[in-house]
Amino acid sequence: MEDKTIKLLYINSKVHALICINQAPAGETGMGAVTQPIAANSSFFITMLPLENDANFVYLPYTRRVSITSKGAVFAGDGLIDLCMWPDNIVELTLYPEMVYRNDETELHPSVLCPFDFFISGERHTAFIYNEACSSFVVEHASTNRLKYVSPLPFFVASADIGFTRFGEFPVLYASGKTTDNQSYICAAHILPSFGLDICTICEDSKVERDSIIVVTNGEYRQIKTRWEKSGSFLVPTGSELGWYTCEAKKAAATADICAALLEAIKADTPGLAMQCLTPSLAEGLSFSDLKEFFGDFDSFTQTISPACGQSGIALKYAVGKNLYMAREFCVETRKKDSGLMIDNIREP
Repeated sequence: MEDKTIKLLYINSKVHALICINQAPAGETGMGAVTQPIAANSSFFITMLPLENDANFVYLPYTRRVSITSKGAVFAGDGLIDLCMWPDNIVELTLYPEMVYRNDETELHPSVLCPFDFFISGERHTAFIYNEACSSFVVEHASTNRLKYVSPLPFFVASADIGFTRFGEFPVLYASGKTTDNQSYICAAHILPSFGLDICTICEDSKVERDSIIVVTNGEYRQIKTRWEKSGSFLVPTGSELGWYTCEAKKAAATADICAALLEAIKADTPGLAMQCLTPSLAEGLSFSDLKEFFGDFDSFTQTISPACGQSGIALKYAVGKNLYMAREFCVETRKKDSGLMIDNIREP
């Protein structure tokens, strides 16, 4: 049977922008979502016209065609728009900015940070961070001055410390330091048979050990400690743990906190941490496998946007295609214990 129900577009963007539907202004994003009713099974053009720029980038306008038939479609498929079907006939569009480097006709001052010499197959190479329009991790062949590898980084580097190690016979080149936003970062590259960047992330802490690299990042609630080891010709994550490694443990003070703690533990497949989020009465007769089956293979979780659960709920998103998602909402009841919250009941509205 053909769906003729009117849908509600719910359009999000972290960038302050004017949103147009079929060339007609629909509202501005930035402080909140833009909403607009739209016919079922329709397709339309959505335009994002940025009303601000970043300190380092200029945001560009763009237009894409979107369909809300069945599970939906974004026809460009370039990752600038995520589409998610929600209950109560809500269609969420999350718009990401297209951007180019901004120089405002000011002088650029290229710089080389922390040149570091190392030898591969008896030949000297030099690794360094190169700053110009962006920061790049660069390797140069010393005798010919030819570039062997250039990897642009997703952040601007203020300081760098470059090193070289071997995991057995597996050579690894790494760099760590601070970004211009005073955040810590870690990059690590395999070298043979060719150069390639395997780790590149903002982190809270990192450590190069005898046969692995440990990276601590912030998760949705706890911190995540990931171990990277050699696998074939690459560095790959071989295990992760949830916990508190560079800061004190925090208590769940809001429903969103305890939901994030539970779902993060389920996603990381850590039964002990997941079951600790539940009250004894809820956990009784309930296994970790039951929890995983109940929630299914979700991609991410977020706050609800429909009125069914209000502020006392959580929503899970499930991937159904490239940049396409389906959302399920859950109502959550909590109980206070030891100055924190625990989950006492979870149900779909």
